[in-house]
Amino acid sequence: MCRPDFRPRRTFPAPRAPNALAREAIATVTVVATDARSQGPSRLFALGFLTLFLELTLIRYLAGNIWNLGYFPNFVLIAVFVGMGVGFILHQRLDERASDRVFVGSAALLAALVVLVSVFHPAIPGFQGFQGELGGELYFTSVGSQRGGALWFVLWFGAVVVTFAAISQRTAKLFRLFAPLTAYTLDIAGSCAGIVTFALASFLGLPAWAWFAIAAVPYAWGAAQKSRPTFAIVTAMLLAAAVSHRQDHFLLANPSFDGDHEAYWSPYQKLEYVSAPGNVPFIFANGLGHQELLDAHEIRNAFYMLPHKARAAREGVGGYKRVLIIGGGTGNDVATALMNGAEHVDVVEIDPRIAEIGRDKHPETPYRDPRVHLVVDDGRAFMTRAKGPYDLIIFALTDSLVKVSAVAQLRLENFVFTKESAARAFELLADDGDLVLYNYYRTDWLVDRLLGMLRAGSGREPVVLGQENQLMILSVGKASPPATTTSTAAGFAIPVDDWPFLYLKNKEVPRLYQGIMAGMAALVVTLLALFHRVARVETSPGQRAHGVGLKVAFVVMGVAFLLLETKSVVQFALLFGTTWINTSAVFFGILVLVLAANWIARTLRGDRVLPVVLVLLLASSLLPLVVPLSKLLYLEARGLRFVLGALLTFSPIFFANLLFSLIFRDQPAAEHLFGWNLIGATLGGVTEYMSMALGYRSLAIVVAALYAVAFALMWRSWQASAVQRSTAAAT
Repeated sequence: MCRPDFRPRRTFPAPRAPNALAREAIATVTVVATDARSQGPSRLFALGFLTLFLELTLIRYLAGNIWNLGYFPNFVLIAVFVGMGVGFILHQRLDERASDRVFVGSAALLAALVVLVSVFHPAIPGFQGFQGELGGELYFTSVGSQRGGALWFVLWFGAVVVTFAAISQRTAKLFRLFAPLTAYTLDIAGSCAGIVTFALASFLGLPAWAWFAIAAVPYAWGAAQKSRPTFAIVTAMLLAAAVSHRQDHFLLANPSFDGDHEAYWSPYQKLEYVSAPGNVPFIFANGLGHQELLDAHEIRNAFYMLPHKARAAREGVGGYKRVLIIGGGTGNDVATALMNGAEHVDVVEIDPRIAEIGRDKHPETPYRDPRVHLVVDDGRAFMTRAKGPYDLIIFALTDSLVKVSAVAQLRLENFVFTKESAARAFELLADDGDLVLYNYYRTDWLVDRLLGMLRAGSGREPVVLGQENQLMILSVGKASPPATTTSTAAGFAIPVDDWPFLYLKNKEVPRLYQGIMAGMAALVVTLLALFHRVARVETSPGQRAHGVGLKVAFVVMGVAFLLLETKSVVQFALLFGTTWINTSAVFFGILVLVLAANWIARTLRGDRVLPVVLVLLLASSLLPLVVPLSKLLYLEARGLRFVLGALLTFSPIFFANLLFSLIFRDQPAAEHLFGWNLIGATLGGVTEYMSMALGYRSLAIVVAALYAVAFALMWRSWQASAVQRSTAAAT
């Protein structure tokens, strides 16, 4: 076991009498225990906790208060990784006193960021009107009086970068007090605690102000153990909490609104319920208009009735008795089915807070009807285990405003709208059943793509049941005539499980995303050029500083690992649903694998270990090309599907972590290389855009190639380190 490598090392005196040895031992334990509290394991653990918890806090808080950021949570993730990398690389430019001041200043800057967002209401630039189409990708959105210029983007993005740089420079200084794997383990253990705590806060429905209040505890513990810095940090975090609490009392879309207003923080987004005399109750999600709650009179005059009217007009069939609604929302579709004689309605809604609002506030109280079975889950996952048959299946206004996670480009509903999903829904229909889709689709190409998806999935010819302005109702049934083609009229690619990009017009990386990828690559190269010499340190007497090749190797491993992480999230979303619980479990599992790899790396020795681990990594990364994970969906045994899915998904992650730990464990000034690895992760966060052209399975080839390049870059350094270790052991 590696032990903390406190500097300066103690020089033990010649043997003494037993009582003298006892006094020396007691004194040593006292010194180490005191140091451990003030600068040791607990503080490094606390900073690991803080970093992960604060990252999740800002991803959710900023997406809930900056218009349209819910579509781009990876912007926050990139800012976090850039800040962390810079902090680790440049921490030696600050002495201890300056480091303390900078760390305390990070809390003040974080509070200033919350104030800026609260007062000036920034927005993501580039959106116009009711819909946004950026780089060939469609967004359902709106804009208002919020400030959406590039300056505001730079301000909040830069504030996140600087905040995490200021926190991470303090973490890096504590990193140096331990052997590399010990420091890495403490940091990751804190991160595990951070993700579990945030998951618990999400489960309890705690609002954003509570997240900032919770973060004050590890923030204060991570500071130097002095009353003044601790007081300053706690004051700043409580200010951020107070401002966030005040924000929840004003409607983001219209702060002057004076009707009834309630704010909720679901595990996915910020929800605001509003009602006023003479108006339909309404829900905003992340500031955007999302759902309305209709009474019986309004429902009878709304488009919800059209599928039921079309059914009633058919001879020889009765009304829909067994109904499945995917994306039930607050319950309008459910109320409509009940009004038309449904005897059993299964409703799937992924957001628990939206379901609660519908249960408590919908004027027709459909979720309290004994004929209704409400399930809070992912729609695709529910259909995988559903038995059927259903007379009617509705994909109901399923257009989320958020992504599955900050590392993936998928929205919550993407796996519902694939050829395989349509095929599964068609299987669940009764002999005279119908599958219905409706929404405000905005563009002709999206409608054409959905019609093609229904053709390909059912083998039948879909029809347009109705159209009202931009709203369209599409339907295909068991009684529909056979399809004459399985393609789309305009040749647009049909979404499939490996390429589930419903809202992307063409199967390519759009120019906008190409520009972001090029910009991030240029940023990484610039940081290497600027910081290679600025952050160049002699690692120990007689030992050379890290070379460019070794730094680039850690950058490349950062790119590859974030791609692996993204694939894991997406693959588990397909197998078990895009729920926040599954996503949190995947990230927690990845961190646990890091800890396991660290433990095993301590015991593995010898120069032949690294090539073997690399081969296992490459083989496990490429295995999904031979055994597609989508085939596991057809396994009815959920436990077996989980075991096989975990093996296929997490095996390459484990071997990637083991490779990293083996390389990292003997590195001098390891925190610098860890910083370069984090910088690489920023590039990995946008390299995932390649999935828009290649699909997710093909990313395995990119991951394998990146790890092969990293191994080639660091092999010479590893061999040189092995020679130095052998020489040291011989002397």
